[in-house]
Amino acid sequence: MRMFTKNLSTDKKLSSKQQADFLLIISKLLGNGFSLNQSINCLRLLENKHDVFEKIHQDLQNGAMISQALRHLQLPNVIFNQIVIAQNHGKIDQTLKQTGILLKSQAQQKNKLKELLVYPGFILMFLLTMLIGMKIYIVPQLAIAGSGKSIDLFLGIILISLILLASGIIFLIADLRRKDEYHRSLLLVKLPLVGKIYLHFFQFLILQGLGMQLASGMNFFIICESSNRFQKGSIQRYLGNKFIQELQQGKSLEQMIQEEPLLPNQLQIIVQAGESGPQLAQDLLLISELKFEETKQELKKLLNLIQPILFGIIAIVIVVTYLIVLMPIYGMMRGLS
Repeated sequence: MRMFTKNLSTDKKLSSKQQADFLLIISKLLGNGFSLNQSINCLRLLENKHDVFEKIHQDLQNGAMISQALRHLQLPNVIFNQIVIAQNHGKIDQTLKQTGILLKSQAQQKNKLKELLVYPGFILMFLLTMLIGMKIYIVPQLAIAGSGKSIDLFLGIILISLILLASGIIFLIADLRRKDEYHRSLLLVKLPLVGKIYLHFFQFLILQGLGMQLASGMNFFIICESSNRFQKGSIQRYLGNKFIQELQQGKSLEQMIQEEPLLPNQLQIIVQAGESGPQLAQDLLLISELKFEETKQELKKLLNLIQPILFGIIAIVIVVTYLIVLMPIYGMMRGLS
């Protein structure tokens, strides 16, 4: 193990888009009949700017499993664990493709979000600059009573709001970095706007992993015990150990599923129906596919929601600016007439 992972700390961090593209290319090559070694060797020659495939190829030549070699891509633990499960149960190309699609969709939405933020951000900065200009140049010349103080109050509210927002984001990032993957996921699924996306994503991975293992003949208890091979603190390992402890304490499977925030209600309904074996595995894989589609849909919804929210904020700034400055000017002009 040490021989295969000793270079991980020196690997350059890949972006989500690069990770997604590499996973999709590997899955496509595998689907077209190329062997794993041929696929990695092909990428090693084509992607000469990234020595990561040289390291993956070396690990494979030294006898490492594909999941172990793919550690050089520095994927999130929950995705890496899913690749380990898929490798052991014969669905490596499907798992690489689906996780690649989700990572790519996430990267694309981030880029689109940045593009959408440029125009509203420019307008907002222009309005704030205009307010400051009015405060410094126009209001003193027109001697509008109270307008200067009103502008100061409004700018102060905006400044305090931005400081609180930035402080909240910094605190959230610091808190997430301190937690292990399981407890980090519990926090992420509670976040406004993006919580549903993370929840569907985690549910997709958990259910797909369970479905693949049940389909190979493993029972629930063996699946939980085998989760110890995953990294400490990862979602799969934490859930496996937690369920073993609760089963030993006499809790029912239905009760454990109901109390676990990362598991969907559909799983409880299936278990209560008494399904087991291949039928249960098939249903879990079907639900995981639905969660996969829901994740993509939620990403699109988020993107369509951001710009209207920003324009709503801009509209509020415009209305308040009008009330603070232009209304007193209008009243003064009426008085003169």
